[in-house]
Amino acid sequence: MYKKLLATLGILLLLLACPDSIQAQTDKEQPHQRVIIYMIDKLNLSDLDPDITPHLWYMQSKGGLGLLNTLSAGERTSKNVPCTISAGKLAVGSFNADLNFKAAEVVNYERAGDVFFRNTGFLPADHNVVVSSIEVIKKNNEKRGLGQPGKLGDELHAMGLKTAVIGNADLPGHYSRSGALIVMDSNGIVDNGLVGREMVRKSKNFPQSSNYDKILEAFRQFQAYDLILIQFGDLARLDNVGSMYSGQQLQVERKNRLIQIDACISQLQKELDSRDAVYVISPTPSYDAALQGELLTPIIIDQPGAKGVLTSYSTRREGIVSSISLKNSILHYFNPAVLDTIYASPANSIIDSLKHINQRVAFEYLNQAWMVTVHVALIFLLLLVALAARLKNIYPEIAEFLILFAVAMPLSLLLMGNFDVFSRWLFLLISLGLNLSLSLFCLLASRMGKTSALGILLLLTIGTIALDLVFDLGMLKQSILSYRIMSGSRYYGLGNEYMGVLIGSTIALSALVLQQAYSKRRLFIVALLFSLVVFLIAYPLFGINVGGSITACIGLGYTYMHYSKHKVNLTKVFWLVCGTIVLVSIMAVIDLKQPLEIQSHLGRNVSLIRDGGFSEILNIISRKVQMQLRVINYSVWGWVLLLLVLVFSYFVFRPASIIKRVKEQLPVIYSSLQGIIVAAIIAIIFNDSGITAAAVLALYFIALYLKYLLR
Repeated sequence: MYKKLLATLGILLLLLACPDSIQAQTDKEQPHQRVIIYMIDKLNLSDLDPDITPHLWYMQSKGGLGLLNTLSAGERTSKNVPCTISAGKLAVGSFNADLNFKAAEVVNYERAGDVFFRNTGFLPADHNVVVSSIEVIKKNNEKRGLGQPGKLGDELHAMGLKTAVIGNADLPGHYSRSGALIVMDSNGIVDNGLVGREMVRKSKNFPQSSNYDKILEAFRQFQAYDLILIQFGDLARLDNVGSMYSGQQLQVERKNRLIQIDACISQLQKELDSRDAVYVISPTPSYDAALQGELLTPIIIDQPGAKGVLTSYSTRREGIVSSISLKNSILHYFNPAVLDTIYASPANSIIDSLKHINQRVAFEYLNQAWMVTVHVALIFLLLLVALAARLKNIYPEIAEFLILFAVAMPLSLLLMGNFDVFSRWLFLLISLGLNLSLSLFCLLASRMGKTSALGILLLLTIGTIALDLVFDLGMLKQSILSYRIMSGSRYYGLGNEYMGVLIGSTIALSALVLQQAYSKRRLFIVALLFSLVVFLIAYPLFGINVGGSITACIGLGYTYMHYSKHKVNLTKVFWLVCGTIVLVSIMAVIDLKQPLEIQSHLGRNVSLIRDGGFSEILNIISRKVQMQLRVINYSVWGWVLLLLVLVFSYFVFRPASIIKRVKEQLPVIYSSLQGIIVAAIIAIIFNDSGITAAAVLALYFIALYLKYLLR
């Protein structure tokens, strides 16, 4: 008994003496937490099928599914998009960005590692995978002030985690190994991987295909690594040589490859632990899908807590995930202190909903430019006819109706967001029919109420935009006149087009109200209207358009000073600018108090300036100027419009005799014209694509000019 007691005490003392070794043993027994990325380039949403890809179908049903907006700072290619994903910001690759090799691999009679050392001064280990053009990639992004590819790998390495890449999309005589671009660090290094000839095999009906047995073996070889990316290259191979096949045979080959990829994923999933997170991504759509405007690709996330429809905080559009959001989502899995930028919401019929979103976004992408051009041309023609009628002093009622019809178009295109119409000509027919109905309704209502038809239309326009912003009705998001999802410039809030509509309608309506009967009571109502519009544009949960807030504050403030018959001098302009600065500061404070993941671009820019200082301010200004120039240079009409704004500015602020007469006889209308011009100039200066807002504001300038000046 005494010996047993001594033995028990001895064991307890040993346990107390070496807790670290016991804890180490316990840690070894814990499952290894990993992130697995299945990169299936050229995978489309329509490829997910319970019969052809049953395992992918099962993964999306038990996990999260969304549409990946495969943005980059250049074209949507398998060289640019992976660099954007790894940077967490828009970035580009290089012409040879997919020429990546194991360091020990011999290419053109030289070891890839030796060439890499010669170019970079960094000597890789033989088991590393090296990105051969990393220096070119760095320079391409540094010159343009873009993101830094390799940030994902850097942050993983900073946590002591290791990366591996498996597979390729090679064809005979052509290397394609873009998977390494996602998991590399900024030195162009992936810790390990197998990306060479051993990962492909001869195929009966095709030059070569992925060796799925080798992929499975390689995965088992690297299972101790923390982030493993597997590049399934067969769809990309098929896409590269698709023109050699008939349409029917191409579909047969595509189906066979999808079946093989899905079967391999099924085997790989059996090797995973329940704690592993799985991402299925497709950096680029297939050639046929891209032709149809379907540039959004499926993304599946299978991990605890990710079930339903996927959305990223940067888009706030249910079902749409930005490529820049993947980096932090992956890092969050390893370090909860990094905020996850993607979340899942419960939903029914997710596949059907995403197909509908994809169809709508593709239709807008393919038809927006044509549709907007047709409507703008029609507005120009109507206003030209109205001008001719005014100059000849004939058909005054027809001229009034033509002005009304032209001004109704932004509202009709906004209301079209409620309709699911995916035929170009049917959309045009319905929008013009809706436009005619709005014009006739306003005309009839004006006769019944003995008021201005244009005033009723302007009030309807302002009210509809306000209701949509406050209650998130979705019309602004889905209007073909509003921002484009594919471009990624704006996903939510008030775009520059309808910002111009809202400010222009507000100034025009106030002019009609005060011109009809000027009084302090009406002036007070105008002040309330102006304040409401500024609030709608500026408030972070509604419009959150920073450039639009500055435009509204200065444009509406300047107009109101004229309405109130105060002499506008440098002192008043100074206080107006100070008020605008205070407004933007309040917006920034409100935005910064929100959780980081739902902050708007204003809050994020403030954070960047706080961290980067004056140089970051210069970067933001540079990016905005470059964007503005790109928009103006998009076509010759950008410069024509800019010239017209300058001409209008000259004639309004240095009035000719006809304008002077209006200034004396119709001071309210003259003040509103000045206000619209000021708003247009401020919009161009402070908005990325302010020329579009200025173009819309021009509509209300011309409408007021035709209605009051030429009669």
